[in-house]
This record gives sequence, C-alpha cells and structure tokens, in this order.
Amino acid sequence: MKTSKVTLPIFPLPVFLLPHGITRLRIFEPRYLKMVSIAAKGYGFAILLNTKDKAHAETHWASWVDIVNFDQGDDGMLIIDVKCKALVEIESMTTEADNLRFGVVHQVEHWSQNESDDIVKKLSSSLLKVFNENNELSSLYQDKFFGNAHWVVARWLELLPADVSAKCIFANDHSYEQAKEFVQTIIFQEK
Repeated sequence: MKTSKVTLPIFPLPVFLLPHGITRLRIFEPRYLKMVSIAAKGYGFAILLNTKDKAHAETHWASWVDIVNFDQGDDGMLIIDVKCKALVEIESMTTEADNLRFGVVHQVEHWSQNESDDIVKKLSSSLLKVFNENNELSSLYQDKFFGNAHWVVARWLELLPADVSAKCIFANDHSYEQAKEFVQTIIFQEK
C-alpha cells in the first residue's frame, strides 16, 4: 500500500529502528541542528540506515521518526529522543549546500501478521527482564507493550548486537516469522 509522498530531512546513521522503537541521539553538527529545527516544525525526519560496509552502504528504506523529547547534555550538546512512527521507502534524494539531505518518501507497510505464541511469550519475559535491569532503556519508553508480538520482536531486533546490515531483511512487510526465528535463535542460544 502506497501512501501520499512527503519530503523529509534524511539523517544517515548506523541505527536500526522499527515502528514504535525509540532511540536517543546526540546532535552537534550544524546541518543536523537545522534538521531538528525543520523536523520540529513539520513531519519529523527519516533515519536512513547507513553502515560502514561499502557493499551495503545505504538502504532504500528509512525509519520515519518524530522527536518525542529534547534535552541538553552536560557538554551543551542537544540530545533528542525519537520514536519511529513508520518505515518509508525513499524515492529520490537531494543534497543541499550544507550537505543536509532531503528525501521524497512514502510510507510502507510493516509486519501485517501479528500472532502471539509460546515463543513470543518467552521472548516477552526475557525482554521485560532486560527493561527492568536497564533504567536508561526503560525510561525511553513511557508505554511498553510486552503483550504485543510485533513490539516484542521489533525491540529485540533493535537491541541485539547483530550487524545492522544483516537486520535489513526484517524491514520487509512479510519478514515477521523470519525475525521471530532470528531473535529466538539468538536469545535462547545464549541461555
């Protein structure tokens, strides 16, 4: 399903973020301070998964995020918390003189199937334990959905220390079962 197109500032980062995921970013470059100013007045911005692997340096999709919190670090640097509201496909990109990129994007569906089973219940229990043991992570999420299979599997994918370029296949709408199996293999193997 294609939605209407929108133009967003693009922030290339080695950050894998799925819908409802939250992350904290430190902003210091002038072009990205400009991006935050534009994003705060409009539709947010897109985090484009960018890796050091030259063969898979950038993807054609991005995480469309809204800024949910502003703060200032002890060093005076801007700290923002962003929440992914959807995945988007990038149709085209332009670069301004200050090297800030803008992309014409449209929203894409992600994980339409959503069934919970015993595996998801175990993954949910493990994830709850991680959140309870990590105050910084837990404080990012005002709302937690440990009963929602998508939310649980997506948060695990974001947290696992797997290579971000390997995680790209899980941005596909029909990748939920693969993602669940991937997370299950890693989490239960470590126990």
